[in-house]
Formats: sequence, structure tokens, C-alpha cells
Amino acid sequence: MKWLKSYLISLLTCVGIILFLQSCVQSKPKCTMPPGVEPLSHQATFIESYSTGESLVRATGKGCNFQQATLDAKRAAIWFLLYAGDHPILKTYQEQQKAKPIVEQILSNPDLYIRWQSDVKEKKIIPPYLLLTYLFKIDVNALTQKLVQAGVISSVEELAEEVGLPTIAVIPANNAPGINTAVTVFQEYLQDRDFEVYVAEQNQVLNKIVKKVATLEGNVDPYYAAALQLGADVYVKVRVNVEKEYAYGREFKKASVSVNAYETATGKQIGATTGYSPPRTVVSVDAIVQEAANDAADKITSQIKKAWIKETKKGHPFKVVVLATPENMSRVDQEIYFGVFKKLTRRPIKRLASGQNMVSYVVYVKGVSNAYELFMKMKNLYHGPGTLQKVMDAGSFLIIKAGNPSEEITIE
Repeated sequence: MKWLKSYLISLLTCVGIILFLQSCVQSKPKCTMPPGVEPLSHQATFIESYSTGESLVRATGKGCNFQQATLDAKRAAIWFLLYAGDHPILKTYQEQQKAKPIVEQILSNPDLYIRWQSDVKEKKIIPPYLLLTYLFKIDVNALTQKLVQAGVISSVEELAEEVGLPTIAVIPANNAPGINTAVTVFQEYLQDRDFEVYVAEQNQVLNKIVKKVATLEGNVDPYYAAALQLGADVYVKVRVNVEKEYAYGREFKKASVSVNAYETATGKQIGATTGYSPPRTVVSVDAIVQEAANDAADKITSQIKKAWIKETKKGHPFKVVVLATPENMSRVDQEIYFGVFKKLTRRPIKRLASGQNMVSYVVYVKGVSNAYELFMKMKNLYHGPGTLQKVMDAGSFLIIKAGNPSEEITIE
């Protein structure tokens, strides 16, 4: 009977092991990919703007095998640029809903928009999926054009026809190494996006009237006065900083490019950002400054466009300076404010500064694209002392004189 007992114990043990192994197999999660083209993984981060029309993105894909995980990573990278990040291509809920069938086409063949793919940067298994991480260079221009052609988003040209794009002055704010490279990058970005661009020199000679206007308004920023004189709607101040650090017995340099954008007429800040380069061993700083400037330029152009479109739908902002003799200044001021501007706009009119023979305003006017057009409208509406004569017009900046043409008026 001992042999029977031993046999039963062995049999039960074998059955137990078999059942245990079966339960293990059954409990192992089964790997399946969801239907559709949306990425299973949404793990992606922006690395840098590689050029004016390309972005470098790090993305992780999930899949049951190598091919599926790689495809998912590509889709995650494109999905990120469309919907996530600081400045997604599809910005509003309405655009996102309208874009669904087009995005499905894009994600069905992501290779059409990928210009470069790295080797696998990271590989790991989180059951039941294999996770692969890559770097991708994405053609943002091609993605945007696809959505424009489908009528999902408006092109820059259409927006320009609707509200007009601002003219922009790019101003170097310091003399750091690489500043000219940074300014050039900003010019390229803005021009590629159909903005009209001026570059203000640091030693630019300012008109005496412009300097006095800025002084009376209490704005001592020389870049503001330079932008006024150029007639820029927006001015962008670019500052470069290069730092050194030592590691592994070697010297590394890294650059940061800070940029602030201001609406010239009002002085209001409409954008600010900083771009960074990774630490590198370089002889010339231009390469790392370009990397940092690419990053900053991509962000600031989106901020400028968004702020400008939102603002100018309510009316184009103008700075208007009116000169008159001390004897007539009070009557001229009242006529310009109530008899002219109140008829041209429903928005609040800002009086920035006034003196014995000068007053300056900010006024928002719809349907007027430049200072000369505004002057002609003002001239037709004006019924105060003397007549209006144009002293200077540049972009959104207008200086006029009210009185007799022979009168000499000096700003006090």
C-alpha cells in the first residue's frame, strides 16, 4: 500500500504543477493592437525646431512586435505636433473636429511627413507591449499645407487678407557673440511665414521728433523709438547668452536666445520665450546660437500671429501724435478726440501723453491698413483750428500738425 500512497502523492503533485502552469499561461496578458490609426502611445516631446519648416521630436511607440512599435512611434510624433506641445497645429476644438478625416489620412502613412529617423534610442518591454523610442525630423510645412488644402485651417495668406499681418522689426538687444546669427534666424522664420521684416541697427540715428515723443510718453526704451521710426507694427528684441561648462576634462558651450515681442503702438508685450541649445564642444558659437534661435523663433512667431489676429479683429492699432501751437492745443485735442476718433472707432481711445503743443494717442480703427490711409480719413473729418498736415507716416505711426502750413511747431 505504500507504493500506492506514493503514486497518489506523485500524481496529485503533477496535476497541481500542470494546473499552476496553465493558470500562468492563462493569466499572461494577450498582446493586441487597437483598431484605427491613432497611436496607442501618446509619449512624445519636442526637441527643437530643426529649420523654419521642420521639427525634431522624440517619440515612444507601443506594439506587439518591432514593426508595430516603430509605426506607433511615428504616429505619436505626428500626433504630438498636431494636437499637443506649446503650439499645436490644430489649436481650436473646431479645427480638431474638422480635421479628423484628414488626420486619419496623415496617420495612415506617416512616412510622407518624416524626413529623418534615428536608430532606436531606448527599448524596453512592459507586458504585453514592446516599447521603442526614436528621434524623428517632421516636415511641419507639409503637415500644415495638407490641412490648409483640406480647408481645416486657414493659410497665412488668407489670414493676411482678413486682418493683415504685422510688419515686424527685429532688433539685436545686446552685442553677445552670435547675435547676428540669431537675428538672421528670426528674419528667416518671419519671412517664411509671410511677415514683412525690418532689421533695426543698434546705432540707428533716430528722428528728433520720434525721440521727443518717446521721452514725453515716458518710454525710454531705445528699441521702441527705433521701431516707431521704422513703422513696424511689432518689434522683437533678441538677446543672446553663451555659457561655458566643463565636464570629462573638456569645455562645453551652450547658448540661450531670449526674445520679447511688443506691439509698437501700445508698447504691450504680446510674446516672450527663450530657446536653448544642448551643451556642445564647438569652436564657433554660431552653431549653438542657431539651435537656440530656431527653438525660440518657432515659438515666438506663433505667439505673435495669435496675438495679432486676436487684436486686429477689433481694429488695427495706430499711434497718432498731433502737434499744434500752445494757443490752439486744447481745441485741437478736443476736436481730434471727439470729432475725429470717436467717429472712426467704437473702441476706447488712449491718450498717452500731452504737453503744451503735443498730444499722443493710441486708436484702434477697422478697415484702415496704414497710417497714410488713417491720415486721409482724419483730414476729411477734422473741423478744428487750421488744417491737418502730415509730418510723418510709417506703418502704424502717424505724426500730424494742426494749424496753418506756415507755422513752425517745436515739441516742448
